[in-house]
Amino acid sequence: MKNLEQIRAANALAKVGDLKRAAVSKLPAMILGNGLLATAAFCRAEGGGENRKDMKIAMDHTAAHLVDRDMIKKGLGTTDGLIQDLSQRKSIDLQRATSEALAYISYLKRFAQKD
Repeated sequence: MKNLEQIRAANALAKVGDLKRAAVSKLPAMILGNGLLATAAFCRAEGGGENRKDMKIAMDHTAAHLVDRDMIKKGLGTTDGLIQDLSQRKSIDLQRATSEALAYISYLKRFAQKD
């Protein structure tokens, strides 16, 4: 049986692709400052700088990881699905998902490509 760190690392390594570290590195501070839902909404919004695309991809990967961890409903493993599901849940569910998202993103950031 794998522990949480192994699961997070394996999921991040499998999904990282060619994500840029600069984009992923911004997400934890945004989540801590604004919350997971507001950060997800920011990532899905149109426009923004060159990193917005990578930020959206990283948030999609985070949503897929939260589905794997049964923190959001199956079939909602996208940024939009994350927002839809977590906005309807209890506050404690959002807090747990936020904690898990931060832990997962720390691995995603480590495996992302340097700019």
